[in-house]
Amino acid sequence: MAEGKINEEEWSFFLRGGQVLDRSTQPVKPPFDWITQTAWDNLTELEKALPEVFTGIANAVSLNNKEWNRWYLI
Repeated sequence: MAEGKINEEEWSFFLRGGQVLDRSTQPVKPPFDWITQTAWDNLTELEKALPEVFTGIANAVSLNNKEWNRWYLI
């Protein structure tokens, strides 16, 4: 943040994560063992909090399981 590579809104989200108050409007978590409900909550909230950067990320994870699993395990 001191170098200006991340703004305050992004920094705040990455420090605290996302909090889902109502899962009825959340996309259904894909049935992959490697992604926990908490990780899915954070991912879907990330998309809401920073749409200019992360729009479509939950869908991308759902559709590209192998690639995202590989990235997740790094």
